[in-house]
Amino acid sequence: MKTDGDLRGLGYAGKRLQATAEKEERQAILGVFKECQEEARIVEVMTNLEYFGEWVKWDAALQLDKSWHNLLAYESDSQLSFLLNATEDMLPTPSNRCRQKLQIGNMCPLGCDKVGSLVHMLCGCCKGEEKVNATEGNSEGQWRVTWRHDSVLLAIHKAVLKVTNQSKNTQCQEKRGHQPDPPTALKFKDAKGDSYKHSVARAPVVKGLIGKALDWKIKFDLGEGKTLFPAEILETNGGKGTRPDGVIWSMSTKVVVWIELTSPWEENMPKWHFEKKAKYNQLKTDCEAKGWEVHPLCVEVGCRGYVAESFSRMCKVLGFGKQEEKSLKLAVEKTARHCSHTIFHSRFLKHWEPRPPVDVSTWSEAV
Repeated sequence: MKTDGDLRGLGYAGKRLQATAEKEERQAILGVFKECQEEARIVEVMTNLEYFGEWVKWDAALQLDKSWHNLLAYESDSQLSFLLNATEDMLPTPSNRCRQKLQIGNMCPLGCDKVGSLVHMLCGCCKGEEKVNATEGNSEGQWRVTWRHDSVLLAIHKAVLKVTNQSKNTQCQEKRGHQPDPPTALKFKDAKGDSYKHSVARAPVVKGLIGKALDWKIKFDLGEGKTLFPAEILETNGGKGTRPDGVIWSMSTKVVVWIELTSPWEENMPKWHFEKKAKYNQLKTDCEAKGWEVHPLCVEVGCRGYVAESFSRMCKVLGFGKQEEKSLKLAVEKTARHCSHTIFHSRFLKHWEPRPPVDVSTWSEAV
């Protein structure tokens, strides 16, 4: 009701309510805009940190299984602490301690005249590579990085050997007329609660390369000496680009698969993948000229236990099942993590004693 002296016109209250609604809507839009701006700012900061947060740039690395069950299964608290701090590059390296003003000097403690960063200690320190026992011949000291590389390669070798033997047994049974067991029928319940079984058509099992032959031969370079490329495939001089870490071949089908493993700093996995692939291009061309079907597999398992996407491709080409791929992934992750953990804790040990490759499969057997 309009009172005396009130000069406001009719409909003023309605306009005021409309203005209030527009103001609330505008504030809501501004709030969403501020959230988007803040998220973009955080992404910009995280992806451009100079020292920490490098893991956000790992485009080629597959995620670790960080479920509680897996985290509780770690061998020790020290192993878990190493993984978390190594991922963030927060371990007490000379580089980090100097940056935090906890010590003077940031050089490698082994005296190799390099900055003692984590990437240098886990992937670049060559101390211990020099020759030993010179009076006995050309025996060379074991490089710390080589020890980790051979340990991861051992896990891959055992998995390939297991899958190959299983494939041979299956093919032999099929040739003897033994039919595989029919797939288990699926159980259903109707609206009344009565259960019944129904057999459904299953997709055919897709066989990898391993399932196409029975005469597979396997040769892996596990540090037992210079392993040359098989002469029955191609005669080489043993030079650069002719000695992959592992070779699998079949004379009946003229198919050869080689595996070249690298255990680099996770951020450098794409770089090493293309470099190693280019390194064996000439070998691939020469083998194809001899009539061979070539499948070159360059695989990267990071020094901190993260595997690259190339790992999944290797398992798919070789015909690994889901469970076999998962088991091998856990094995190579645990192996790389354990070796790097040992290498880091030996950062003050100037003489590296040669040691056999780590076989993590025996750990669970011993428990």
